[in-house]
Amino acid sequence: MRQFLIIFLISCSLTAGAQGTLSFRSLNEVFTYADAHSVTFKNATQQVLMNKYQTLAAKLDKWKIKGDANLTSTDNTKLGVTFIPAEIFGGPTGTYRQVTFGQQYVTAANFAPQFDILNPFAMAQVKTARASEQVTNVTNLLNKKSLYESVAGAYYNILSYQWQIKVTKNSLDNADTLTTIMVNKQQEGIARQQDVNNAKANQLSIQDKLQQLEVNLEEQYSSLKLLCDIDPNTTVQIEAPADMGNFDAGLTATGYLTQLQSEWQLKYQEADLRANKRWFLPTVTLFSSLGWQQNTNNHPFDGSRWINSNYVGVKLVLPIFPDVGKVAAVRYDRINVAIARNNFEHAARQDSVNNQQLQLEYQKAFKSARLAGEIAALKEDSYYKNLNIYKEGILSATDLFTAFNDWLNNSLNAVSQQANSDYAKSKIMINNIVK
Repeated sequence: MRQFLIIFLISCSLTAGAQGTLSFRSLNEVFTYADAHSVTFKNATQQVLMNKYQTLAAKLDKWKIKGDANLTSTDNTKLGVTFIPAEIFGGPTGTYRQVTFGQQYVTAANFAPQFDILNPFAMAQVKTARASEQVTNVTNLLNKKSLYESVAGAYYNILSYQWQIKVTKNSLDNADTLTTIMVNKQQEGIARQQDVNNAKANQLSIQDKLQQLEVNLEEQYSSLKLLCDIDPNTTVQIEAPADMGNFDAGLTATGYLTQLQSEWQLKYQEADLRANKRWFLPTVTLFSSLGWQQNTNNHPFDGSRWINSNYVGVKLVLPIFPDVGKVAAVRYDRINVAIARNNFEHAARQDSVNNQQLQLEYQKAFKSARLAGEIAALKEDSYYKNLNIYKEGILSATDLFTAFNDWLNNSLNAVSQQANSDYAKSKIMINNIVK
């Protein structure tokens, strides 16, 4: 029993530890997590559900089904008096007799169902609801695309800072070596104190750069947690290869969400116009009533006979005088349709231009990353050659520090450009998959 308890406690502690860390090996894994946990996606799901209910309500509402049931029990504490000609009872002509009609307790039950046989306005509202549902769906896709791009931005910023930290730590080791060389040469009487001071200042500068990069990395982790709705206390780890992939010349952007949104917005405006124009058409309603009434002078529900009555009828309603609000709504809808049609035509061109720009940005970013990597390699080679020359007493310390900083700055730029290239490629992938 004791061994079982120990094993159980160990397993619980391991589980708790696992819950406190999230590890992602690719951007797609981050997207998968965001799909399941992001508030943006959760709200989008609720919006879709709400629009489906609205469409269902519009389908049911085209019949305008009503059925009110009423039950009343009245105590006529003092019955009304009616005057009728007295000659009915054999009295003198021209005189009236006071008569009281009715009974003290009257109980009535009534059920009055009705529905529209033909309601053009309500029927047209179904298409309006369906178009609104599609507009919401496309809007949610645009929000998803925007969130994905923000997540990708934070993801590649994290990679960029990780790579820059790695480069900076490597440079700090080289700076330590450089300082040791300067101190040894000073002790030998070859180097000046200024050279040692510059070497130490260079060390401190790189240390400051390193701590800034580490803070920037933590800020990007916080941004990623917020975007994906990850608990702030959870440790997030991003693992990805640091090598650059080959340029994908066949990768083309094929997004069309802006055009699709404008298309459904146009369909919605056209459906709304069609519905408002049908408000002026006649409406045919079937109505009926089923009633029961009990009259007694004893007390309500005393077992007296219930008298049944019912009727059924058809009603035709045709607007004669136009509703000013509806007339204005039709005119507004025509303007909105014209605007939506213009936006739709513009959106098609906008998507085409956006796709081209994404491809050009990827091409530019990849070339810049490749060239930056080549420059960094050349600067590294130059530094080590200059270091050998300095050891031989031919090169000045100032020129050596310049070569060292050139190597560091270009190495940082190379990994930063690599992250930019990967991000540009991911934007095309996001543009193509979110549809």
